[in-house]
Amino acid sequence: MYLVFDIGGSKTRLGISEDKQTLFGEPKVIDTPKVFEDGIKLISQTVGEMLAGKKLIAAAGGVAGVLDKTKSELARAPHLEGWAWKPLKESLETALNCPIKLENDSAVVGLGEAHEGKGKGQRIVAYLTVSTGVGGARITNGKIDETSLGFEPGHQIIDPNGLTCLACGVKGHLEAYVSGYQIGITYKMPAYEIADANVWEELSKYLAIGVNNVLVHWSPDIVVVGGSMMKQVGIPIERVRAHLKEMLKIFPTIPPIELATLGDLGGLYGGLALHRENTNL
Repeated sequence: MYLVFDIGGSKTRLGISEDKQTLFGEPKVIDTPKVFEDGIKLISQTVGEMLAGKKLIAAAGGVAGVLDKTKSELARAPHLEGWAWKPLKESLETALNCPIKLENDSAVVGLGEAHEGKGKGQRIVAYLTVSTGVGGARITNGKIDETSLGFEPGHQIIDPNGLTCLACGVKGHLEAYVSGYQIGITYKMPAYEIADANVWEELSKYLAIGVNNVLVHWSPDIVVVGGSMMKQVGIPIERVRAHLKEMLKIFPTIPPIELATLGDLGGLYGGLALHRENTNL
């Protein structure tokens, strides 16, 4: 069996597959422990229950945060501070007794959308997630583009004198404006309770600036946007498109800006794609 995982700041999703193509049974969702050692133990225990005696061949998936150059440890993890600079890859390989492929969680979700979601069939897919934080990745020909330290589109500066990003302490980052965590702080209520359309209109402008920057830097065939802030109560994608039309004039056409379709399973489908890509796993 092959394990796929999506280790987020609050929830961890786990799935297994026999053929690297489809998920076997229902995925498991567990709360992500803040203590690293507790997390490894809980993941190992849950995977053991899922396997029910079957042999695990390999595991692949994403984790929330910035991985080091060897993709074996979290160099920075604002939402998983207790996991930073811990032997993540080594600990998982020991606990699960199999090789592990680690990537950033947003990049793996983007990979899933490129293979099985809204980006399917497109050569270059830009993926953005607007959730507790803001992340994303560039997927080319069905693979996560190579980088030195990963993609962090949420930390692009859209106003150098603006709000302070609480994840890193720098002013004016996109994440400071449109992430669920900072929306709750700015407006003093959970994002899903905000009923004022003017607020969401303002946030759609900020997100459009971010998408504009993604387009001029990554030049994708499509931009896929997912995450909890893009749901029914959230940033209206049609307003993002409208603002973008007023901002982006350098290109003859604007690529499609679409909502993600895989929801909470995006990271698991991305994990399956990692398994198919890495035949040595």
